[in-house]
Formats: sequence, C-alpha cells, structure tokens
Amino acid sequence: MILNLWSVALGYYGLAIVSAVLPWVNAELLMMSAVPVAGSRGALAVLVTAVSAGQMTGKAIMYWASRKSTGRRSPLVQGAIDRWRARLQQRPRSVLVVTFLSALVGFPPFFIVSVVAGALGVSFPRFLAIGAVGRLMHFTIVAYLPDLIWRTL
Repeated sequence: MILNLWSVALGYYGLAIVSAVLPWVNAELLMMSAVPVAGSRGALAVLVTAVSAGQMTGKAIMYWASRKSTGRRSPLVQGAIDRWRARLQQRPRSVLVVTFLSALVGFPPFFIVSVVAGALGVSFPRFLAIGAVGRLMHFTIVAYLPDLIWRTL
C-alpha cells in the first residue's frame, strides 16, 4: 500500500506541474479527485503535499521563464515593469503579501503573479517559500473542507 501511495503521489505531483503551467487544467479539481483515492487522512496529507509541491514546481518554471526572458518588450510593457519595480523597491513586503494571498485564494491569479514576480526580479527564495505556504494551505482547505462538512452532516 505504501508503494502504491507514493506512485499515486508522484502522478498527482506531475499533474499538478501541468496544471501550474497550463492554467486551463484545474488544480482544485485535481485535488478534489484525490480525496476518494487517498483512503485515509494520512494518505490525503501526502497527496495534498504532492499537489502543492507540483504546483510550486510549475510556478517556479513560470517564474524563471519570465525572469530569463530575452525577448524584446514593447516600450509600454517595459515602462510598466519599471514602474512596478520602483514601487516594490519602496514597499518590498507588499509583493510578498500579494504573492501569499494569490497562492492562498487564487486572486490575483497565481499564474499571473508567478510570471510578474519573475519579470520584476522578486527574490526567488522568498517567492518560493511564501507561495509554497499559500499553496499548501489552499490545497489543504480544498481537500479537507468537504470531508469536514460531510462529517458534520
């Protein structure tokens, strides 16, 4: 059973990477599909961790793709990036708050926040840590809230 759990977790990890890079692949539906598959709360915790880690792996890909982009930006886009970078230098904690809220509740969309964080040169370790905490909390709620509601009925 343990080996099977880890192979299922690896599958969910891979699918979560796909959902992080392709925004039309819904990570919440993926997480909800893990609830009946898990069989126990402990196994579900493993799958929540796998989905959260997969999401952050995918968001890290988006972050670095944006950060390392060598394509020419239009003057309008470059001007917006420069203005936001200046604002963030004045209030560096605000980007962490936005990143956390985006990872936790999905607004603004975490896909966009990941790309913008990379373009603005936000500290990757901070982006990764704050995003991971938010995603772990998000998917814990998505996975366990239906179970909690079902048990109280």
